[in-house]
Amino acid sequence: MRKQYDDFTQLKVKDMSKSISDMTYKYINPETNTPTKVPPMHYEKILSQVTEKYMADVTSKQFLNIMYTQLVNLKKEDENYFNQALVCMDIGINPKDLRIDEQIAIKIISEYIDDKKKNEKKNYHFLSEDIVETFNEAKNNPELQSSIIKESNRVEGIDNYRRNDYRDER
Repeated sequence: MRKQYDDFTQLKVKDMSKSISDMTYKYINPETNTPTKVPPMHYEKILSQVTEKYMADVTSKQFLNIMYTQLVNLKKEDENYFNQALVCMDIGINPKDLRIDEQIAIKIISEYIDDKKKNEKKNYHFLSEDIVETFNEAKNNPELQSSIIKESNRVEGIDNYRRNDYRDER
């Protein structure tokens, strides 16, 4: 059975961009109750980008995913040592150099973390509240998101201009 995706991947960049723009238009913004307008040119710029930039983004995400998976596995293997290692990293002490007072403190903080996790359940965060709060604020702040996207687009535009200028010189 042929799907719309199969036909979509056969389109040229310009037609693909128009199609994406049409799909985006069909999304009714719940806040404004209007269709979402994104000009096809926006998508055309993205789809025409040099693969190197895209590959750098993919590689970055893949590296983050590898780190995340490793940390999840370490946590599953022994959550107690995992938490202790994070505390050591955060405080800036090497576990192999722990003095007696630090060993006692590590055991106490480990018990503290366990108790806190049991009491707070889903509201427990290993990171301090201000870090979690800052993440949530950044994630939910459309003005901040917009300014960062605009800056990223500006830098990409400069990079694309330089890359095209370099090609013209050859």
